[in-house]
Amino acid sequence: MPRKHKGGFAVIGGGIAGVCTAELLSQRGYNVVLFEKSGNIGGCAGSFYRNGFRFNIGATTVAGLLLDYPVRKILSSFNLLNELKFKNPGLIIHTERGKIKRYLNLKETIEEINCIFPHKNNEKFWKTVYGVTKSVLCHEYLCNFSDFKKSFKTFWNIKNLIFKNFTHFLIPAKTGLKLFFDRIDKDYYDFMDSHVKIVSQSSIERINFLTLLISLGYAFTGIGYPKNGMGGLIKSILKITPYYLKSEIEKIKKFSDGYLIKGSFGEEKFENIVIACPILENTEIFEDKTLRDFFYRYKNLITDNSAFVVYGVLKQFYPEEIFNLIINSELIPFATSRYVFVSFENPVFLDNIQYVPFTASVHTSLKYWINLSKEDYDKRKALVEKSIINIIKETFKIDDRNFVLSFCATSETFYKYLGRRSVGGIPIERKNPFWRILSNFTPFKGLYVVGDSSFSYQGWIGISMGILNLLKGLNEKI
Repeated sequence: MPRKHKGGFAVIGGGIAGVCTAELLSQRGYNVVLFEKSGNIGGCAGSFYRNGFRFNIGATTVAGLLLDYPVRKILSSFNLLNELKFKNPGLIIHTERGKIKRYLNLKETIEEINCIFPHKNNEKFWKTVYGVTKSVLCHEYLCNFSDFKKSFKTFWNIKNLIFKNFTHFLIPAKTGLKLFFDRIDKDYYDFMDSHVKIVSQSSIERINFLTLLISLGYAFTGIGYPKNGMGGLIKSILKITPYYLKSEIEKIKKFSDGYLIKGSFGEEKFENIVIACPILENTEIFEDKTLRDFFYRYKNLITDNSAFVVYGVLKQFYPEEIFNLIINSELIPFATSRYVFVSFENPVFLDNIQYVPFTASVHTSLKYWINLSKEDYDKRKALVEKSIINIIKETFKIDDRNFVLSFCATSETFYKYLGRRSVGGIPIERKNPFWRILSNFTPFKGLYVVGDSSFSYQGWIGISMGILNLLKGLNEKI
């Protein structure tokens, strides 16, 4: 049972956003308690074991590890950079025409791309990608859209960045591409679109040019992976913050001097609350209609995007690189894209034989997995799993003898264990500009939001930008 607090912060949700926010606030002298409804810390960024092998639930990469990027700032404050293995190249994209290695160095990347997709404007285009990515993601924001006055101040504070990237933000991605490529090859287009899908959870058709540039700049931010699994990294962050597992928040009631939260642990009152869970799917936890109505305004941001994930173990397999993005020639059954992201874990040696756990994911829609009979559900799962395994076999030139273990997860699996079906956060699309999504600050005193449902969208980089934005709004530095 948590001790009684006169004030301080309750952080609700034990994923990346909740854990990092809670520990940063604790470091700065706040009285913080973290509540997580499941039995493990990490959420979609957790890890689990099966048959003695470790697997990451969802998130496998940590991007933004270079100096000045928000992820680097946050992990440095926890002294955890040594817990990560830096990768360069950070990613290999497997195209119909061959492999492209995404190096950290701009010149090396351009050389790789020119080998597969030669074009006279490649250098000019990718220099733009490199420069825009760094300027936008490394900017120190204070974005607060909780009322008109603060919204105006926000735009005034970032006016120089807006003016610099105004054209990029204003025009659709396809229009922006025409500024550099009078005619773009279909395979080159798919190469770019695959980056958009994994970074922005969308497609070139639906985003502005600025989002395309940043999506393509993902590998320039510095990519790595946790040596002890994503779940191990998340757990190692919590050093001084007390946290409580299996502590689902059932109701939140607002008072003039704070918030009363109710759950299986009883009742606790806090001066401040940070929502770090998928709140748009759980607005009913607020007893007050004004709070419910406020969050309900953003319900339209919820998508039916989810992931189908295959987990497995390969025997006597020696991967060239850890992170691989495969562009398949055909749409995968019951998926919403042709792009498969495959991550290999550190090898495990048993009786001098190398075993490599892997995670392979593809985007899917919730509609493919709900309201099915068990028989139909199992048939679909088996079909998609087999399709992804066949893609892995073909891409890496392996056969059934290499596979020791394989199993899979759908949106229903995530709901069973994590309490959410839609994963990946809010897509970064033209219809969802940053001032239309949830701000980290609400109009209600002491109520804050972080995570993939709020500024600045999803992934380690987006979530970290939101956390730093919140700290700056609280007059805290990192």
